[in-house]
Amino acid sequence: MNSFAKGLSASLAVLILALGLALLPALTIHRLAAAPVSLTSWSNEGKDGTASVTSCVARGPIGLGGVGYYWVCTADVATDTGTRTGMEFEGELTPGDQGKPVAVMDDDGKWKRNVAHPYWFLDYVFGAYLFIFMFIAVVVAGAVYSEFKKEESDESAAEAATTSVDLPVRHHEAHESNPSWAKVGAILGLLLAALGIFIGWLVFEVRVSGFWDPAYLIAGTIFAVGATIVFYSLSRKEPLKEATFLVEPDGLTVETSDGRGTLLAWSTLERIVFDQPRAMRFRNVVSVLLVPVPSKRDGLHGWIRTYFRGVGTSFGYELSPGVPRVAATTFSDLIEQHCPGLTRWPRREIRRWGFGLFGLVDRFRRAKRR
Repeated sequence: MNSFAKGLSASLAVLILALGLALLPALTIHRLAAAPVSLTSWSNEGKDGTASVTSCVARGPIGLGGVGYYWVCTADVATDTGTRTGMEFEGELTPGDQGKPVAVMDDDGKWKRNVAHPYWFLDYVFGAYLFIFMFIAVVVAGAVYSEFKKEESDESAAEAATTSVDLPVRHHEAHESNPSWAKVGAILGLLLAALGIFIGWLVFEVRVSGFWDPAYLIAGTIFAVGATIVFYSLSRKEPLKEATFLVEPDGLTVETSDGRGTLLAWSTLERIVFDQPRAMRFRNVVSVLLVPVPSKRDGLHGWIRTYFRGVGTSFGYELSPGVPRVAATTFSDLIEQHCPGLTRWPRREIRRWGFGLFGLVDRFRRAKRR
C-alpha cells in the first residue's frame, strides 16, 4: 500500500473514530434535553388531551436514546376529537401513571406530558461543542494524512546545501504566561465542566430507579474533558526560541540570538537521537536528543541544564522538542557526513532494521574505533 492510500485510510479511521466517540454522548444529551421538569406534577395549562397508560418498558443501557435507562410507555390519548390508541411516550410517563389520567399536550405532532420541558438548550450547547470537536477531528485527520503522505519523501530528503540548521529550543529565561487563546480554551473547558455537572444532576433527577445510572459515565466524561482542557490551558507555556547549530569537522557549534556559542565535540557524544514522541506521532515534527559519552555525561548534562531547559528521556537529554521532519533529516545527514554512525532514528530502525539490532552493531563499532 502506497503512502497516499495509507494516509487516506488513516485519516478516514480518525474521522470514523471521532464520529463514534461523539455519537453516544450526542444521543444521550438529546434524550435528556427532551426530559420534562417533573414526572409527577399535574397542570391543565395547555392541556390537549388525557393519557391512560396501558404498558411501560425500561429501555437501556445503550440504544437510540444514548446511554442510560428511561421509560417508554404506551398510552391511549383521549382528546376532544376522539381517542387515539397505542401512542408511545419516551421519558414522559412512568409505570406509576398507570390507572390514572395524565394531562398531555401536542407539541408539533409529538405528544408530551403537560409540564414544562426547560432543558431544550442542552441540544444547542452540546451541539456547539460537537462542532468544535469535529473541527478538531478534521484537522487531526488532515495532519494524519500529511504524516503518511510525506513520510517516504521526507525520509529520502537530503538538503545538505548548507552546514547549519536552525532548531527550536527551550531557554531557561523563556518562561511566560499562557497566551490569550489559551485563556479562551480555559473558559470553554470551564463551561464544559459545568455542563458535565449539570448533566449529572439531570441524570439524577430523571433516573428510572435506584441511585446508579450508566448516563453518569457520559456526565463524568464531559466533566473530565472540560477539567483537562482547563488544566492544560492555564498551565504556563514556554515559547520556543531559535538556535543555530553549525555542523563542523570538530563537532557541533551552538549559536543563539544573544551571541553565545558552545562547541560540542564529537568525542563527547555517544549518539544523537531523532525521535518522534507518541504525543507528536501524527505531527510532522521530530525531537532531537543528545546522549553523552558516559565518562563525560555530567559535563554535557550540566551544560544542557545551565543553558537549555533540557529534560531527560529514555533516549537522552532533549536538545530540541520539535523540529520539522525535513530539517531534522537535513541535520542528520550533515552530522553523518562528519561522523558516520552517530545519529539514530529509533522508529525507522525498528521498522526497517530488525527492531534496532543493526543500530546496536553500528554503535559498538564506533566504540571500538575510539
